[in-house]
Amino acid sequence: MIPDKIISIGQSKIQIGPLNDRIYLMDLSPDDMPEILFKLKSRAEAANVSKIFAKIPRACLPDFVAEGFTEEASVPNLFSNDDGSFLSLYRQPWRETIKNQSELDKVIAVAKSKSGAGVDNKLEEGLKLRKLTAQDCQSLADLYKEIFSTYPFPVHDADFIKHEMDQNGCFYGVFHNDKLIGAASAEAGSDGWSAELTDFAVLPAYRKKGIAGSLLHKLEKESAATGKKCFFTIARACSYGVNSLFAKAGYTYSGTIPNNTNISGGLETMNIWFKHLS
Repeated sequence: MIPDKIISIGQSKIQIGPLNDRIYLMDLSPDDMPEILFKLKSRAEAANVSKIFAKIPRACLPDFVAEGFTEEASVPNLFSNDDGSFLSLYRQPWRETIKNQSELDKVIAVAKSKSGAGVDNKLEEGLKLRKLTAQDCQSLADLYKEIFSTYPFPVHDADFIKHEMDQNGCFYGVFHNDKLIGAASAEAGSDGWSAELTDFAVLPAYRKKGIAGSLLHKLEKESAATGKKCFFTIARACSYGVNSLFAKAGYTYSGTIPNNTNISGGLETMNIWFKHLS
């Protein structure tokens, strides 16, 4: 399926398309308020998507709630001058119904039971971690193709990955000999205050070897060195491994976003986790 498009509305940035069957307001400029609310609804109707998802400064929350949005997660100090809210407006009732709620509750319970335990960030002998560059983009795209049949952003495309690196994305990878076996990224917020830790992928044969923990530790360290104060992730709610990874690393669970993201062939419910530098 054709990847969803990332476009601008005024000074704000959205992702829109049939792959995720949604509009995602990724970066809201307060200067576009409140007119953007009506533009989002109009575009959603024209594109016939079943959901609008938004990440916004908390100061804008009342206007969104007045237009039918529901806050599903919040992150204190997500922005340099405000807290952050994650909201959804559902245009179809089925989109907000979580069918496997009991299983997802178990994932959260298991993750919370490991809170603050610390992550394994020591790589096994023979594995090496380094920052990825433009020369690695095709290998990175191939890794994501192997692990994810579909993904919310076009990470199967080396040119897209190169663009992300050039803009505000920092990618690290783990190698066995010359083979890229695991990777993740940190995407900087537009105000330079936060970093989203995302795009974690490790080949099945190399899991439980400290790779994800090493990637997370390195991305946090580099993000902190460039002034980031708030770290967060939007993690697959069904994944025991990913949710436990962030819980062990000291992140706080702050909410669940139903049926939000197309990963590996279907819509996945996602959890929000966050952490601040002390």
